[in-house]
This record gives sequence, C-alpha cells and structure tokens, in this order.
Amino acid sequence: MSKLAKGKIVLAVCTFLTINIFYVFIGGPGLKMAHAQHIDVFNLDKDQLPKKVKPDAPEMEWVVVEDRVRYKVAVEKSKYDSKDLKMEDIELWEIVDKSPFEWHQVDYYLESEIKEINTRTFGKQNCERFRKGTLFWLKDGKKAVFWTRWSVWDCRPEEERD
Repeated sequence: MSKLAKGKIVLAVCTFLTINIFYVFIGGPGLKMAHAQHIDVFNLDKDQLPKKVKPDAPEMEWVVVEDRVRYKVAVEKSKYDSKDLKMEDIELWEIVDKSPFEWHQVDYYLESEIKEINTRTFGKQNCERFRKGTLFWLKDGKKAVFWTRWSVWDCRPEEERD
C-alpha cells in the first residue's frame, strides 16, 4: 500500500473521529429526545373517565332521524305490469361536472324533467329540500340524470309550505 493511500485512510479515520467527538461533547447534550405523549382512551381507569353529562349541559333528547329520497323514473310498462322490475330499471346514473356525451348526438328513448325530494323526519318535525333534473333514458337501458343544485332545507310546518 502506498504512502498516499495510507494517508487518505488516516485522514478519513481522523475526520470520522473528530465529527463523533464534536457530537458527543458539544452537540449531544444540547439535543433532547422527544417522546410522543398520548393517553390510551380504551384502557382508562374508571375514575379517569369523563363524566357522562357535563353539569352545565342543556337538557337533551335523543331523536331518530329518518332520511328519505323520492323521485319518479320512467320504466317499461310490461315490466311494471308483470312486477318484474329490477334495481337497474330504477337506478339513476348521475352526470357530474362534465358529461361524457354530446347530448345532441346521443340516441335515447326519452328526455324528461324530473324532481327529487329529500325529506328528513326527526322527532316531531320534518324538513324537505328538492332538486330538479333532466332524465335521459338511453338505448342501452341506463337512465342518466343531470341534476341542478339542491334547494335549501325547508323546516317550516307543512301548512306554511308552498
């Protein structure tokens, strides 16, 4: 081994030791270990659990919320009469953002305006919203619909609604 190669090895070892010594005596004590602090909420002692109801909480009532959606869709009369409808016959394929079709070039059986009504019933009241759409009954049997935006929820009593 030549003197030059031995010199490079000695220089590399000295550099390595210098960096480690610097870290141990100067950099090391300044660094702190960070430990993640968390509470295992599934294995708490009974006395550490939060109280069921906060003392300043208002009186509460649990209500069941029923969410219901209604819309009309065109189906084949023969299937309807023979009670042979399947989910594919009533499913609507929603067109979102950009349509994959140029509608003036698409072959379809029917184009019709429809309305979807969303009702949420809870406790002693119900709220309703609706949206209108254009239904296209395509030749392959799919029903595509382009919806407008939902209306705002109307929670007025039934007799006050229009």
